[in-house]
Amino acid sequence: MPNPAYPYNRASRPGEADDLSAPATQIVRDRDVYLGQSRDIGRRLAPDQTELFVSDDPALALQRELERLAPQFIALHDVGTSSSLRLLQSMSHNSGPVMRLAVRRQGHGVPLATLQFVEIAGSDGSTLRVYSTDVDADSHTRHLMARVLVSHARLAVLLFGDLPPHALASALQPLADAAGHDRWPSRQMLLIPLGLPGHLKGFAELFQRKGIDAQVAPRVARATDAWSSIGAAWNRLDEVAPEPRPGYEPTLEQPRTDDLEPTQPMDLGPGGRNAMRMGVNWFDYVQRCASVKGMISCCVFDRSDGHPLAHAGGRPPAEVLQALGEQLLATAGEIGAIMGAGPGVLEATVSFPSHHLLLRALPRHRGVVLHAVLDAATGNLAVAKAQLQRLDPD
Repeated sequence: MPNPAYPYNRASRPGEADDLSAPATQIVRDRDVYLGQSRDIGRRLAPDQTELFVSDDPALALQRELERLAPQFIALHDVGTSSSLRLLQSMSHNSGPVMRLAVRRQGHGVPLATLQFVEIAGSDGSTLRVYSTDVDADSHTRHLMARVLVSHARLAVLLFGDLPPHALASALQPLADAAGHDRWPSRQMLLIPLGLPGHLKGFAELFQRKGIDAQVAPRVARATDAWSSIGAAWNRLDEVAPEPRPGYEPTLEQPRTDDLEPTQPMDLGPGGRNAMRMGVNWFDYVQRCASVKGMISCCVFDRSDGHPLAHAGGRPPAEVLQALGEQLLATAGEIGAIMGAGPGVLEATVSFPSHHLLLRALPRHRGVVLHAVLDAATGNLAVAKAQLQRLDPD
């Protein structure tokens, strides 16, 4: 019977029909040739195919490889939902195809487990892997491998579905128990609600009591809108040393944490390559804006080149907010010019029965504008203006 913590439907899993047509297992000269490529797991067979040979349990073999190579990666883990694979697919439009890591028994061609991931290129030429814990394997192996990925990720991202709190607590409990007793070097966790976020604070405190820095992101309307929160959390890790938590003892083969390369900012989410322009981390800025009560979606964009810098929240997406913001500013500028007030617009608001639109030029950054969408029922426009003014980046 499948573990309730991992409610997957195995009947309609994408890619199962392709297993027999996957690239054939390649024979290499020795172990050093096979393993001596990089800190990434597995040997690359094709642009979207890698494989890892094991001689025993796949989860234990994966854990040994993670401890030996100590790669930096992000793990996406579903709690009461099945959204992590959709997140990988949405990122593949920018990063390249969703890749597969086949874990095989030595001497056999049929995979014991298949993991899916994407590789995201950084501005410095490095790459970051983002794995889904929705592993294609039997239920016991899937459960164990998901735990290994989450426990060794530089950033573990938990995606919570729109289920009652007691159901989510039941699905999360095995992972929380493992965090307190198993080998768990990961110290950074991000909880993203796809439903109501009210009860996630208690779940975050559950991991915080175990020495894990667990943060709750703003609610996202769609799973694919979660990338801005993930990108902001990852880029913040650039200032956090990747030290194992107290009580964790690495294996003799694992590199020392002071020998590891620092976390590199990655291009996650809309405007990724512009995220650090003008000396400001715009991902952090929009995340702070997203915490304003009633905020549905917000985007910051540069009028000089017409590109969004960062986005947070649900719909509309960054490109729509940027385009509509430009139209509203152009119309307001024309009105100002006709009235003799000048074409420059410092702030503009439009109110509808259900929403408020707020455009605000950031005073210290010429040409940069914030476009925010507020829920008229839960947000107060005057209060939101005052809060956003206090959040202006220096």
